[in-house]
Amino acid sequence: MKKVVCLILAGLLALLVLGSAMAEKDVNLPQSGYKVIVPDEMSYSGPGKAPDTADFAWVSEKLGLEIDFFHAENRRGVTLEAMATVLREEGFDAEIRNVAGIDMIVYEGTDPEDDPATAMKYITYVFLEGSMAQQVSFWYANQAAADLTAQIIESITNKD
Repeated sequence: MKKVVCLILAGLLALLVLGSAMAEKDVNLPQSGYKVIVPDEMSYSGPGKAPDTADFAWVSEKLGLEIDFFHAENRRGVTLEAMATVLREEGFDAEIRNVAGIDMIVYEGTDPEDDPATAMKYITYVFLEGSMAQQVSFWYANQAAADLTAQIIESITNKD
């Protein structure tokens, strides 16, 4: 009887492990050699519409999370330090951090158009890749979603 119970529990554990492995998907950053892993509960939302210039977004009302992906050419070769300085001059508390082996500008805040008591919060990451600047912005509604943003950005790796 003990063997049967152990086999059933082992089978259930295997299903849980397989289920969690299938509960994520790779998302390629736009015009980039990088990808991140997002939860399966998130859905592709397509490109932004003016004035939103996001290349695309992934959203989940259930998770209270939206991820906006942007890219722009860095024709003048502006450094992360220079970008962070401009952000600080505009009132953002921008700092450069190493995330998953990549130097990135990180800054956060709330939507200035919303009531401060209920405004969505965001955290944005910007990094340079060749002649491109990549930006990943997370909008989150609760602490669980905020914690998830760290897991997602830490999952960044080369596509290869």
